[in-house]
Amino acid sequence: MKTLAIVGAGPGLGLSIAKTFGQHGFRVALIARNQEKLDTYVQQLRELHIEAASFPADVSNAPQLETALANVKETFGPVNVLEYSPVPSLTEVAPVLDVTPENAALQFGYQVLGAITSVRAVLPDM
Repeated sequence: MKTLAIVGAGPGLGLSIAKTFGQHGFRVALIARNQEKLDTYVQQLRELHIEAASFPADVSNAPQLETALANVKETFGPVNVLEYSPVPSLTEVAPVLDVTPENAALQFGYQVLGAITSVRAVLPDM
């Protein structure tokens, strides 16, 4: 059985992808900050007879993210498909005319560095 890891799992795109892949025989690993929300998503997937588990981590915290992905591998085996789509809160995104080096660095860390951390954690086993 193959494993899908969704980094930045949420109620929209992430859960939809989880359902689609799960219905095609993938185990689903959900990674996001909020354990309570993750538990809700896992329950929804299990009700559809999809094997799923949650792994809490903040994508802007590389050690947390690396640990979560290591726990995915320990639980389900190597990740076959990685989906990365965290969505920052609207308070963290600056309007284009208000972009500064500081808030751009925050977004770079969130969107780019988190993706790099995720890929580096799973790519060797792919």
